[in-house]
Amino acid sequence: MTIFKNTLRVILLVVIAIASLQSAFAQTVLNTSDASTAALVSLCKNTNDIDAQNFCFGFGEGVYQSYLANKNLNTKPSICFPEQSGTREAILEQFLLWNQIHPQFNQERAAKTLIRFLAQQYPCK
Repeated sequence: MTIFKNTLRVILLVVIAIASLQSAFAQTVLNTSDASTAALVSLCKNTNDIDAQNFCFGFGEGVYQSYLANKNLNTKPSICFPEQSGTREAILEQFLLWNQIHPQFNQERAAKTLIRFLAQQYPCK
């Protein structure tokens, strides 16, 4: 029984340590209190920061997957990627260029702006 309790304590400490590290990492990548388009663009512009780029790709994929999961199946979709839509790096570059042309969305939530961009860039025909 003592071995079981000690093993359980070690596992609990490891889980707490991992959660703390993940929390610290997330705070260095993106200030979670600022989910604005401007904050996302600022982070995603830094192509030399692999962690920032991975966050941007993951954020974009998460937003798109949320769109798919929440869209009404009885309505026409507003985002349709062609078979050859390009790499994720190319799509990110398109978003950054689109943002330069549309700075009026910088104070909006990044997820909302990203959906707006995707619907304009990849409309369904």
